[in-house]
Amino acid sequence: MILFDTNILIDHTLGIWQATEELARYDDAAISAISWMETTCKLSQLHVALLDESLHKAGIKVMQTTPAIMRRAAALRGQTRRKLPDCIIRATAEVGGRVVITRNALDFGDCSNTAVRVPYKLHSDKVTPLHPPSHFPKRVPKT
Repeated sequence: MILFDTNILIDHTLGIWQATEELARYDDAAISAISWMETTCKLSQLHVALLDESLHKAGIKVMQTTPAIMRRAAALRGQTRRKLPDCIIRATAEVGGRVVITRNALDFGDCSNTAVRVPYKLHSDKVTPLHPPSHFPKRVPKT
């Protein structure tokens, strides 16, 4: 079970193929509602519609903030100096038992309760792909 961080979604909207490939890789994938908001806040209506369509085609659902997520995010914010959106994303992953897929593991530092995966890194205009671990379930193409 996977939860994509905002930076993977933004990279997808910018045409970084590694992000698009990562979004299509998993069967049980989701994003936090806060990631959807962070990604779409500066997109045109057309690009929001295109993002929504690509998420739908990939079977990626948007997880809404529940009381359990709110409480966990508030506790994380109180215990760390992390930004509230990152605390909400981490809480969403923890409550849902999901692995966070991100480009910036430091946003989820001290993640003793949260598994984090970094599929690639950006350096200026270059992308450095990292190999996916074999224990993550891959999407099986539909025939």
